[in-house]
Amino acid sequence: MKWPKAITFDCYGTLIDWEGEIQLIFKDILEKNGVEGVDVVKLQRYWEDVQFDYIQDQYLPYKEVLRNTLPMAFNHFGYPFRDEDAHFFSESMGKWRPFPDTKEALLEIKKHTKIALLTNTDDNIIEETVARLGVEFDEIVTAEQAGAYKANHDGFHLLLEKLNLDKSEILHTGFGFKYDVVPASELGITSCWVNRYGETRPVDVKEDYLVGDMKTLALLVKGLAAE
Repeated sequence: MKWPKAITFDCYGTLIDWEGEIQLIFKDILEKNGVEGVDVVKLQRYWEDVQFDYIQDQYLPYKEVLRNTLPMAFNHFGYPFRDEDAHFFSESMGKWRPFPDTKEALLEIKKHTKIALLTNTDDNIIEETVARLGVEFDEIVTAEQAGAYKANHDGFHLLLEKLNLDKSEILHTGFGFKYDVVPASELGITSCWVNRYGETRPVDVKEDYLVGDMKTLALLVKGLAAE
């Protein structure tokens, strides 16, 4: 690809430790309700599938999505929870921690091109997250602004409009294959899959670039800039 005028990022799972933070919260909720020894990875993965299907329907604020989908996952396995547990989950997202390599990588990438966020969340949640990250983005588009969640294309179109760029001028980067790589491919946008855990591709679509973490992405960007 020609040098990107902007690199657009998914946030949760790519920059923020989405899976790890959710697993910690689920473990805490279970222990508070007297349950130990649960495979929280399995629970989190099941919840993620439920959540992905849930957000493909009509748009709801993401805090409502979190509050409504926790009971679905816990009930599936017969795990106890209280209403306040679902409420706590729905209010926790802005406090989820970034991966250790995120901030340094973003600051390095900013030296070479614009950076932007395309995130499946609410405006007030991403504001809290960005403040925690301590990195300034050139543009941010949320599901709340787009009125739809990825893998829907609306957020991509809105972000391109806000950046005033053509789809050929960006590199879209994300951990979520179905959320990010697939719609980018459908739109003809160059994609980079941040595959931190060595996942297999869930569908027959191929990313343009593959890295294992943000640190490697920063090195890739630096290398491309030198060409």
